[in-house]
Amino acid sequence: MSNPVDHVDQLSAWLKDANLALLELRGPSATLRLVNDGASVRVIQGEESPPVAAPSMTVRAPSPGIFLDRHPLHERAIALIAADVRAGDPLGFLQIGSLLLAVPAPRAGMLTDVLVAYGTIVGYGTPLFVLQPFEGEAS
Repeated sequence: MSNPVDHVDQLSAWLKDANLALLELRGPSATLRLVNDGASVRVIQGEESPPVAAPSMTVRAPSPGIFLDRHPLHERAIALIAADVRAGDPLGFLQIGSLLLAVPAPRAGMLTDVLVAYGTIVGYGTPLFVLQPFEGEAS
C-alpha cells in the first residue's frame, strides 16, 4: 500500500473538486490534514497520533442484592474513583440477607466511576462501576 503523503497533490485536487473543507487521514503513527479554504488547499502537519486507550469497561452486579461500596463495619468506600485496582480486588459488596458478596475488579485498571449509590437494591447485571483497563492488560 502506498503512503498517502506521496499523493498529496492528487488528494488536494480531489478535495478541491469535491468542495470539501477538510480531509484528515490517520495512521498508526501520524496524521495528515488537508485544509481547503476555497482559494487553496494546504497541508497541516499532524503530530503523532496519541495511542488509543483501551475502551472502558462496565463492572456489573454478579447477583441481585443491596449494593454497598464499603464493608458495613467501615466508614470509607473500599474503591475510590481514580484509584488503581488489580484484577480480583474488591470494588464493593452485594448484601444478600446476612451474606456479603464481593464484587471483584475483572482486570487491572483505574476506577473511573461508581454508578450506584450505597444501599441501592440492584438486580443481576446492573452496571455498578466503570473501569479503565491499564494499557496492555489482557482481557
